[in-house]
Amino acid sequence: MTFRAALLVGLTLLGPAALAQRTPQELAQALQQAARAGDAAAYRNLLAPSGTFTVEGANFAADLARRTPADVTYTFSELGQEGSRADVSLTLTWTRVPEGRGPSEGQASRVTLPVQLVRVGEVWRYAGEAFIPVKTETGSLLALRVPGLPERVSPLAPLLPRAAQEVKNVLGLPVPPDAVVKVYPDSPSLSASVYLSLPPVAGWNEPGEAIKLVMPGGTAAEVEGATLRVLTHEFTHLAVGLAAGPGRDKRIPWWLHEGLANFAARTFVTERGWQAWQSRVNGYARSGWVPLGELADFPNVPEARWDNAYRQGLGVVEYLAATRGKEGPWQLARAFAQTGESDAAARGAGFSSFAALETAARTWLAAR
Repeated sequence: MTFRAALLVGLTLLGPAALAQRTPQELAQALQQAARAGDAAAYRNLLAPSGTFTVEGANFAADLARRTPADVTYTFSELGQEGSRADVSLTLTWTRVPEGRGPSEGQASRVTLPVQLVRVGEVWRYAGEAFIPVKTETGSLLALRVPGLPERVSPLAPLLPRAAQEVKNVLGLPVPPDAVVKVYPDSPSLSASVYLSLPPVAGWNEPGEAIKLVMPGGTAAEVEGATLRVLTHEFTHLAVGLAAGPGRDKRIPWWLHEGLANFAARTFVTERGWQAWQSRVNGYARSGWVPLGELADFPNVPEARWDNAYRQGLGVVEYLAATRGKEGPWQLARAFAQTGESDAAARGAGFSSFAALETAARTWLAAR
């Protein structure tokens, strides 16, 4: 084989990704191409090799394969390069088609995020959003690098230990002191950093990832209350995942994850809001209850049933706390983490079967 032939074979084996991305704009095109193709592996190969976004980016990529945004556009602007790093403004435009709807019912979406790029050798990689650290005594509090947001986020720093202590008080579970919290200016920005298919949400956490929340608006008291509510909710997800153990948190059904998180945040929900939540789940118990087994796996639960998962999960946790004491809710979650099977988990919590637990909880809620 001649040297020229060997070189051509070697370049072919390296693949297109190894030949491209020699400029930030080539990286933007590569990200767009992988996203439009729903090619999760190709997208992951475009990510920087370290940092929190290594995990977040993998989950983002997995969603591209599940619900491919065929018209998404990646545009880099305002490039500021220094050595092997670059700060750019990423504008994403795409059509988000609500689950169960047709393309004609899609919603035009547009989000601009400050992001970072890293050059590895001669190839540029995507490192996720750019943040500014905000001083805090526990954990890491990061504000998306947009004008004015770090100053607005600064008063939230003392709320991190308060939210963590509430999780400890309600569920007996510790929140690690090194928790990372990222704050975004609005729901579309946060959701676009998680999944392009995700509807706007106020908070987010997955195992191994930073907690994400939206900077609330309103008076100082309203901002504090909303932040504590979302932080406590998301800290609960973090604490439950760590207490369950690596991989075992996935054995706990989604409705129970959300029920525990909503229950832990009770102190920071207004009385009117709490009564509305209870009224909703009581109504589901009387009519419209979705079997809990159909609400167990988040990716497979239709968006139209998300409210059922949140409210019914809270109702079951309330039932367990009222009838089995403070340890009741975590006892069931721990049994799920250990066994991964509904009937075995229910027996671990003192019920004859999961059907018996569900029937008892629904009856209690319907009569409340």
